[in-house]
Amino acid sequence: MKQLITVFILLLSSVCLIQAQDSAIISCEEVVYDFGTIVESDGLTSHTFVIKNTGDAPLVITRVTASCGCTTPEWTKIPIEPGTSGDVRITYDPKGRPGPFRKKIAVYSNGKKGSFTLTIKGTVVKEPIAPPVTYSFRIGDLKIQSDQIDFKNLLEDETRGEKLTIKNEGKVPVNIRQGKTPSFLTVNIHPERLGTGETGDITVLFDAAEAKRKGQVSADIPIILEGTRKKGLTDLIRVSGNIIDNFSKLSASERAEAPSMTLSSTLIEFGKTDHTKSGFMSFIPFIGGKASETVTITNNGKKNLSIYSITSDHELVDISGGKKEIKPGTTSVYKITIRAKDIENKLESFITIVCNDPNGPVRLIKVTAEE
Repeated sequence: MKQLITVFILLLSSVCLIQAQDSAIISCEEVVYDFGTIVESDGLTSHTFVIKNTGDAPLVITRVTASCGCTTPEWTKIPIEPGTSGDVRITYDPKGRPGPFRKKIAVYSNGKKGSFTLTIKGTVVKEPIAPPVTYSFRIGDLKIQSDQIDFKNLLEDETRGEKLTIKNEGKVPVNIRQGKTPSFLTVNIHPERLGTGETGDITVLFDAAEAKRKGQVSADIPIILEGTRKKGLTDLIRVSGNIIDNFSKLSASERAEAPSMTLSSTLIEFGKTDHTKSGFMSFIPFIGGKASETVTITNNGKKNLSIYSITSDHELVDISGGKKEIKPGTTSVYKITIRAKDIENKLESFITIVCNDPNGPVRLIKVTAEE
């Protein structure tokens, strides 16, 4: 009897050992996923959890359930072999569910007693109400959001787009087309025929590589309006942008060898001008109704500093002198002149410098004066 019992125990242990060595184990490195902020109007959003089988037998996912009907699961239906992976994809519907959410997903399989739990969370926000469009420019009865598009800074190999809203306030439909534009600008007017009271848009793409130069680049887009007038109406939309070097691939040693710009000042204050019969009253000397100051640029780097452009955004401010190429350890002087006699109330302008200093390719100098 003792021998029979011993044999039975040995057989039972062997079966248990075989079963222990031949079982699936479900695992997942990421059990909680944060969607962050979701805009309700963007619709369904999904995330895929990667399920791994770290056991010795095929893993079979039998079913997946979610704690809310707003969450839809999909999963790998075929057995997941040992050492391989499958997917559990969770799709969340944010419609009508503003606010924070946290949903649990139960994964049932032969790899764990009970369920294996995954979690998704995030916050649903309603789409912000778009502010009403302000039209600051018009050609005849065509109102345009603005007559200027400033692309700010563009990398030398970058293409970027901007859009202006347009509206026909006339009593008859109008045809809209653009005149000749430079090759680095692509203009699309939609629709080209705008009915009375209808809105559309003008989309402009700026291809910095196609401009084939660096610094501040600007151009005019002629907008031609054809309606009841025989010759139509034409006006211009000004497009500008600062094209800068792409320094992203520079190594630390290359940055250490690069040019380095130092400005003598980032503010030029001409003070107050007094337009009297006897002339101008100011601490700044005026000659011929003009006043001048200087600003210096020093290259403290180890390679030549290239001044791609130095421009003003105001017609009463002129820039002269200086060099386009400044050698290491040297300084260049630029003359800033204002036409003081034409100032009305107050002048506030910016001078923009575009250069090849990777630590500051675009610099600004503020210029002020009062009547």
